[in-house]
Amino acid sequence: MAESEKRDDKFTWTYAIWFLPYLAQYWLWWLAPKWDWWFIGLITFAVTVIAIAGSICINLARRRWWRVVSLLITPLPWLVIIYIVAVTGITPDSVRFALNKQAYLAEIERTHVTGGEPRFRTFAWDSMFKAITSTTLVYDESDEIALPSGEQSAAWQQRTQKLCSEKKECVNLYPGSDWPFSVSKVGEHFYIVDQSIIDAFP
Repeated sequence: MAESEKRDDKFTWTYAIWFLPYLAQYWLWWLAPKWDWWFIGLITFAVTVIAIAGSICINLARRRWWRVVSLLITPLPWLVIIYIVAVTGITPDSVRFALNKQAYLAEIERTHVTGGEPRFRTFAWDSMFKAITSTTLVYDESDEIALPSGEQSAAWQQRTQKLCSEKKECVNLYPGSDWPFSVSKVGEHFYIVDQSIIDAFP
C-alpha cells in the first residue's frame, strides 16, 4: 500500500483545472445576468478552498510531497496568465463588447436624432449590481464623455439630461463628487462607465 502511494506521488499541473470554475465566472457571468452571481461566486470560492485544503491534508497524511507542492504551485500559471491578459488589454468587458459589437451598432443605427446632434446611447451591463458597481456601455458620438468630469460642454450636459428624462439614456459623471467612477474606451465612440452609485440605466 505504501509503495503504491509512493508511485502515485508525482508533480502534476492538472490541479490548475480546479481553479477554472472560480475564474470562469468573471468572464461568463454576463451570459446569464439574472443569476445570483454573488452567491455563485461565494459557493465556487468555498468549494475551491475546501477541495484544495482537503487534498493538501490528505496528501500530507499520505506523505505525497510532490502532490502537495503541485497544489501550492498550480495557482502561479493562472497569476501569470491573468497578468499577461491584463497587460494586453483583454478584459471580460472588452471580450463582451467585441462579441456583441455588431448588435450595438445596429441598435445605434436605429437611433433617431434631430438637428444633426451627436448620437448618445447607453446599454446597462450590470443591472444585478455585481460588486456594488454599475457598469454601463455608453456610445457617445461626441466623445465628450471621455473628458475629465465637469469639462463637458453645456450642450452635452443639456443633451444628456434631456435624454435621461425622456428616454432613460442616463449617465452621471458626478462632477465635484468624491464618489469614484471610471470611464474607459473600448471602441470608436464606445466607453465603459463604472459607477459606485447606481443610476445609469437605459
